[in-house]
Amino acid sequence: MKTSFFFHPAVKSNPAAVSIARFTPRWWGPGRRYIVLAPSSDLLHRSRMGLPIEAYNREFNVYLRSLDPQRIWQDLQDKILICYERPGEHCHRRLVAAWLEKVLNVTIPEL
Repeated sequence: MKTSFFFHPAVKSNPAAVSIARFTPRWWGPGRRYIVLAPSSDLLHRSRMGLPIEAYNREFNVYLRSLDPQRIWQDLQDKILICYERPGEHCHRRLVAAWLEKVLNVTIPEL
């Protein structure tokens, strides 16, 4: 498993790339999505309205703890988890990666 963003040149046509974003660019198409790892529409809205990053992270991490990390790893271990933010920007895909790294003792690099 790796992480990256929609506009990385090596991702757009890579069949291993899977969106974990709530919404995708039009060109992404209907397939290659794993919506269970996307933040809720409500959390995204509150984030855009000024919810502090720390509160966003806390809430999203609580949500992640409700999921089955073994199942997610089983489903996605050979995939590249994709969302919008470029490396270094606040990003839920890195929260997902950090959670999986911690609970499964794996390393998930950014592409």
